[in-house]
Amino acid sequence: MIDNLIILRIQNYKYNTKGYSFEELKKLPNFSIITSKNKIYFGQVFNGLKHGRGVLLMEEEHVYEGEFNNNRKHGQGWEVFPSKSNYKGLYVNGKPEGQGKFTWANGEYYEGEWFNGNKHGYGTWMGLKGDMYTGYWIDGKPNGRGQHKWINGDQYKGEFKDSLKHGFGEELFTNGDRYVGMYQNGKPEGDGEYFYSSGAYFHGKFQNGLKTGYGEYRCSTYSYKGYYVNDKKHGEGELIYSDGTKKQGKFFNDFYEKTVPRQSSVPSNTQPNNTPPKNYQEIMRACLKPPSYLSSTKPNPKKQQASPLNKTVIVQRNKLDFNCSEKQNKNIQLQSRKFKKRILRKRHQSQIIRQTCFVKKNYEQCTKQQIFAQKPINNIQITQQKTKRIVIQI
Repeated sequence: MIDNLIILRIQNYKYNTKGYSFEELKKLPNFSIITSKNKIYFGQVFNGLKHGRGVLLMEEEHVYEGEFNNNRKHGQGWEVFPSKSNYKGLYVNGKPEGQGKFTWANGEYYEGEWFNGNKHGYGTWMGLKGDMYTGYWIDGKPNGRGQHKWINGDQYKGEFKDSLKHGFGEELFTNGDRYVGMYQNGKPEGDGEYFYSSGAYFHGKFQNGLKTGYGEYRCSTYSYKGYYVNDKKHGEGELIYSDGTKKQGKFFNDFYEKTVPRQSSVPSNTQPNNTPPKNYQEIMRACLKPPSYLSSTKPNPKKQQASPLNKTVIVQRNKLDFNCSEKQNKNIQLQSRKFKKRILRKRHQSQIIRQTCFVKKNYEQCTKQQIFAQKPINNIQITQQKTKRIVIQI
C-alpha cells in the first residue's frame, strides 16, 4: 500500500514537460507507482521495470522526466540535477547521447552532439560573459576544426586539441593585428605570418608564441632579414633602413653589434723584435731608479754589521786616528761612506737590469723573472731585504 505522504508528494510535483503530469500519466496503459529508498517512480511499467514514459523523483530535487527502457533512461528526456543544472535531449542506456542541450546554473550552455554522456561531435558552447565556441568536440573538449570568440572581440578560427589552439589557424585581434600559421598548445609555433594593423609584416618561425628562428620583417622605416630569439633580433642578420643605410652582421637582444677584427697576441702599435711597449719602459725606468736609502746622507746605525767592508773601514779609520789630524779624519770618513754607496748602487743596478718582464696580450698580464746570484756577496747583505722589496713592487 502506498503511503499517503508519497501520494501527496506526487500530487504536489510540478512537471516541466508536457504530457508528464500525474493526471496524464495515469491514463497510460501499464501505469504504476514504484517506490524504493528515497526514490519514487510513477509511469509505465513492464515486468516490474520502468519501461515507457514516466517521472523519477530522487533526492535533493533531482528529477528525470522522460522515456525509460528496462529501468534505464533511454530516449527523449529532461533531467534536473541538485546543482540546478539541467539537460534536455536524447539518452542511450542512461546517458546523454545524440542531440541535446545542457544548461549550467549560471546560464552557460552547450547545445550539440553527445556520446556516452560527454560532449562529442559538433556543438556550440556559450559562456556566461559572451565567450563562444562553435566546432567539433571529443570527450567533452574542443578537438578538430572550430571557432572561438572571446568577450573582448578577439577570435580564432582553426584547429584545436584538448581545448587549446593546435595546428593551423587564423587569429584576429581587436587592435587590428592578424596571425596566420601554426599553433601548438595554444601558442604560435613553427611557420607563421603576422600582419600588424600599422602595415608592418612578419613571416618566419615562432616558438612558444614568440618570434624565434629565421624571419623577415618589414615596416615603413626599415626591413630586417635574419634570426630572432624571444621576439628580439638576435644572431646573424641584415637591417636596411628606408634611406638605404645598411647594417649587416650580428645582433644581440635587438641591438646591432659591429664586427670587431680579432686582435693578435702582439699589439699592432708595438715592435715585437726590440722595442718594448710604453708601459714596459715606464716599469723599467721605475726599476732603475735608485732606492731612497742609497741617496740618504745619514748612515743607519741599526743596519751596520760587521761585514768585511765595515771592518776594513773601521780599521783604516782607527789607524788614521793615531796618525792624522781631525780634519783629515773627517775627510777619510766621508770618502769611505761614498765608496760604500757606490758599491751598493752598482750592485742594485746590476740586479734590476738582470730582471726580464714579458708584456703579454693587451698589456693585461706581466710576468717577472728575477735572476739572483746563487752565492750572495757579504758586503751587500745589509741591502738585500730592501732590494727584494723594491723588486716586488714592480
